[in-house]
Amino acid sequence: MLEIILIIVLAVLVVILLALIMRRKHLDKGRFLLANTAVDDLLSSVMNNIASGRIQDVAGSVSDILKKHLGCDRIIFLKYYRSNLELNYISGLKRLDRNSVRVKLNPTLQKKLRSFREVAPISGLKGILSDNYIKKLRSHDLRYFFPVFLRDMLYGVYLISTELAPDNPTLNLLATTLAFNLSTAYHIGLQEQRISKFEDKLRGLADANKTQARAAGTASELLKYLKIRKCEHLIPELLKMLRKDGRFSKLGFYVQSDSPDTQLMAVSWNIPKGADKILRENYGSIVSKIKENDPLDLKDAEKSDKSLADRLKEVRTSNVDYMMSIPWANKRKAVLAWSGKENSGEMARRIRRFGDEALPLIENISRLEKAEELSYTDSLTGMYNLRYFKKRINEEFQRAKRYERNLTLLIFDIDDLKYVNDKYGHLAGDALLKAFGRTLTESVRTNDVISRYGGDEFCLIMPETGHEDAQTFMERIKERIASGKCKIEWGGKSLDYTVSIGGAIYPLDAAVIDGLIHAADMALLRAKEEGRNCAKLYQPEYDRTT
Repeated sequence: MLEIILIIVLAVLVVILLALIMRRKHLDKGRFLLANTAVDDLLSSVMNNIASGRIQDVAGSVSDILKKHLGCDRIIFLKYYRSNLELNYISGLKRLDRNSVRVKLNPTLQKKLRSFREVAPISGLKGILSDNYIKKLRSHDLRYFFPVFLRDMLYGVYLISTELAPDNPTLNLLATTLAFNLSTAYHIGLQEQRISKFEDKLRGLADANKTQARAAGTASELLKYLKIRKCEHLIPELLKMLRKDGRFSKLGFYVQSDSPDTQLMAVSWNIPKGADKILRENYGSIVSKIKENDPLDLKDAEKSDKSLADRLKEVRTSNVDYMMSIPWANKRKAVLAWSGKENSGEMARRIRRFGDEALPLIENISRLEKAEELSYTDSLTGMYNLRYFKKRINEEFQRAKRYERNLTLLIFDIDDLKYVNDKYGHLAGDALLKAFGRTLTESVRTNDVISRYGGDEFCLIMPETGHEDAQTFMERIKERIASGKCKIEWGGKSLDYTVSIGGAIYPLDAAVIDGLIHAADMALLRAKEEGRNCAKLYQPEYDRTT
């Protein structure tokens, strides 16, 4: 349970850290400074969530921060429930009829709400909600709204009253952060409910089938795997169970991967390498040409498709006798290839039962993985965020230490981003951040890890990269940016920019992770001091703590 709660609260930490490193400055009229107490309350909310993990506590902290730091003297939260938006929370209003604010959530309204990513005036819903409804909200001095959703899943809508303007950056920062925190809590809670229901179903299956030893054994085995939270770890364990249940002499499993790093997930047991390679390479053809849930005897493969039979010739000669496709998570198909002592009909029946019992579990784990993936993503650039950076720097550092390899860490800082924000507006600054992120992504190797470190800084982890290669890369990317090839067009003008880069190398510059980050940071500071548009690898004299 703790790891699920951490998925929620650590995602919020990303945005909090962005707020912590924002330069404190006064904005235009109608805007104010983000107070330290607001950040403290957000952090306190995170710690309370870690301790309790209850949706009620998350929602309570959201409302408290809205009132304390955004001056919201009237708050209504309409929660999605059975195709309606129902009154769930109210503050600052008396004698409000619950039925008077209930709204039928039709497709048009849902689509409209999804289009709002920030706080917006109530008038933005004109034409979607009735004039009488909007008039009623205004009569209670409810001026703005912001939806609570995760991707396409809407969980509710906040209606608030505040003296701040809807484009106030503090209002939008806190509101969108709090909405993301609450929506993630709802989303994880929903997935936990689904897993709990499936656990109950499996327990019922185990009890109901005590007289059927193998069926009951399958259900009992599945219960052991409910604590596994990664598909890549769960699927091999489920296949071990299937192998044991069906007494297969050879078994292979192939399915399209959810991971962007690999196209196919394959698990095989006792299948020769040559046959396994052919099955991997022809996965697409196999799922398109063989019938779902209908075993194919490879001896008769020519009757179904001669070209496919020719490609699977080596598989047949490797004593793999049958293949079958079954429905899998996210509308995919999994292919199983096998040999066994029992007849094909009995084997196919066991595989179908395996699919029926395992599929709901896989689908729920996939949803949890997607929620976790979302918590690793920077909302502005779509790149990995600080949380993912911390996870990967630890993994790559341990790998470099174990195999005695170099590991380079580079930190990039966009020069004069504040000037761009002040002169052209924050949207121009955001466009520049996105453009630099794309340039950096296009310039690195597939095994390098890029993440947004916060504000105007990006990090790049480069495994097995030494001093010379790191220096060459730094100069190349710096010169590419400075040449103007990566400029952006904004308001009819071309905006050029430069970057400063600091880097450090394990084990040359540091023996621990924090030391490596510190060394790269010291090198970046020296690059900024020497006029910007500069790249520096760490030297001991750069360190200000010695």
